[in-house]
Amino acid sequence: MYHPRLQGHHYDMGYKYGSLLYKNGVRLDSLLPVNETHLAFGMNSESICKTYYPEIIDEISGMAEGLHVPYEGFASFILNIGIHGEDFGCTTFCFQHGDDVIFARNYDMFSQFKKTTESCLYRPFSGYSFLGQGDSLIGKEDGVNEHGLAVGMTFVASKSTKPGFNFLILVRYLLEKARTVQEAILLLRPLPLCTSQNIVLADRTGDMAVVECCPAGMAIRQPGPGQRFLIATNQFIDPAMTALDHRPEPDWYSTQTRYHNVLQALMKSSGQDPMQLAQDILSGKCGFVCQYKKELRFDSLWSFIVRLNDLTVLRAEGNPGKTKYVPDPRLRTTCCY
Repeated sequence: MYHPRLQGHHYDMGYKYGSLLYKNGVRLDSLLPVNETHLAFGMNSESICKTYYPEIIDEISGMAEGLHVPYEGFASFILNIGIHGEDFGCTTFCFQHGDDVIFARNYDMFSQFKKTTESCLYRPFSGYSFLGQGDSLIGKEDGVNEHGLAVGMTFVASKSTKPGFNFLILVRYLLEKARTVQEAILLLRPLPLCTSQNIVLADRTGDMAVVECCPAGMAIRQPGPGQRFLIATNQFIDPAMTALDHRPEPDWYSTQTRYHNVLQALMKSSGQDPMQLAQDILSGKCGFVCQYKKELRFDSLWSFIVRLNDLTVLRAEGNPGKTKYVPDPRLRTTCCY
């Protein structure tokens, strides 16, 4: 896993990282869209992103220049990720234990993408500082910002799409622009989307929500009576959204199994250190969560846990059932905690 640190204007951050990748032999020419339909779709999404989030378009432009690739092809590549029915796993949950608010997540994907994973500390001049994990350059799949807002996505299968924000840009946008769960929800509501996903939100006050969203609709899930936790795997739960969930089978990539096991572990927990509980759940010690069969060539590529009260971060860079969690103090140090 790479650990870049980027600071400054968005164009400059993109150019710096793109130049570094190019210097180290990264070439993306073969990945860029050659299909005119995909290119047109990507540029329609680019126009939408430019309206709501012009800074990210500047960063894409800077990275394209640093990588020595055509802007339109590179922008379409980044903004089209997720629209072609890629398979993702992922288990995300958040909970409150006493005064501690914990956000925890496994990112599950095909093993071949492990070599492109990164955890980047961003300090943009026009946005909040944040620590974010991803495997697709500019976009992020999860992270936490300086104000103690954590954001993470879980993919949901869909049969329809239209130009807009994909989950990678969506997570990045919220980390940079929102301080609280309620601010994030307000930012999310008007956005055109091109992918289907759950967006899990938690902040240091204990507020939490799962935004189930896709191009055709959106619903907000919050903890039920007496509950202090939320869970998302690769399915919609809200009755208003289940008809828009097009996974090929009910327990697709063990989504129902993982959800059930996390639910049981959180309901039965009492008195256990919350950071350790999160590690135990994500490591598969409370039932199947990350123990995929080798023949699937599918695995948990990283595991991310943060205590939002003080920005204490633990990350396992690989399957958490086999890889130790290591502290990452970069954001906490940056924010003077």
